[in-house]
Order: sequence, then C-alpha cells, then structure tokens
Amino acid sequence: MTPRRYRQRARADATETNTERILAAGLELFVERPLEQVTLSAVAERAGVGLQTVIRRVGTKDGLIDAIGAWVNPQIAADLGDPPGPHAGPVAAAFRRHYSRWAPVLHRTLQQEDSSPALARAAAVGRTAHRAWLAAAFPHASPLTLKRMAGVTGVELWIVLTGHEHLSASEAERTVEILITAISENQA
Repeated sequence: MTPRRYRQRARADATETNTERILAAGLELFVERPLEQVTLSAVAERAGVGLQTVIRRVGTKDGLIDAIGAWVNPQIAADLGDPPGPHAGPVAAAFRRHYSRWAPVLHRTLQQEDSSPALARAAAVGRTAHRAWLAAAFPHASPLTLKRMAGVTGVELWIVLTGHEHLSASEAERTVEILITAISENQA
C-alpha cells in the first residue's frame, strides 16, 4: 500500500507545482499585457503546461484572475506587514517597500478593473484592505482623515511620483511622509 500513497503524494505535489506555475505565469502576463491580450493559451505556454491543465485549474479568464487574487492577496498583505503605528515615516516606508514589489500588479488591476468582473472584485478587495490597514495604523483618525490618507498612500500617487515624475523611491517615500504629516496635523 505504501507505493500507492507515494504515487498519490507525488501526483498531488505535481498538481500543486503546476497550479503555482499557472498562477505565476498568469500574474506575469497580466503585468506585461492588457487583459484582452492575456489568453489561457499564453498562460499555458508560459507555465509550460497544456491548455487543458489551465482550463481544469481555473476554468476561464475570470477564473484565472480570481485564482491569482486568492494566491497573491496573502502575499501582498504579508509584504505590507502590520501597521507600524500612527507615525508618518514608518507608514511611508511600509508603502515604499510594498510598492517596490507590488506597484505594477496593483496599478494594472486598477487600470483595468472596468474590463472584467474578476478585476473589479480584486480592486475592491485591495481598496478594502488598504483602508483597513490605514484604519489600524491611525486608529484615532476621522473618516475624512482616513480618506485623505488613502489618497496619498495609494499606488496611483506612487506611480505618478516614481514613473511620471521620475522621483527615486526614497524621494517618493519622503513625499508621501510629508503628505501624511500634513494630513495628520490638519485633521478635520
């Protein structure tokens, strides 16, 4: 009976490995291309598996997006970490670390959320998590203050600062810190 359990475990490990390769390939393609150019065939090719394997794992393109979200959201949350408390410097540093890794994924999701129900769900989950993190970081902040904090710590501003305005990550972090401080000092 031992050989059978070994084969089943090996098969389960191979299935898990293929699933991770599919999700990683889908995420890479999603960052590289507009959604309409991400096909299940392209995901299969990038992952080194057959198209039927991708279809069995995720079903449709929206199923792929949902599966990627379920796989990557815990990674994104872990990377941001626990809120460091209501201090502008550590909060800005947390977002710098976070966006240094995740800005392309988050930005692409927001850019294309109107093109797919699954992307709209992913964007909503991200916004909710962002707001909850800020509420934990600034527990005594008013609702208006938290909304302002969401604006100055959002990936959109990070993209403007580092991409459009060509600030270094350090300069962008300092800018976010200045904005958080100004909001904290001028709570309404």
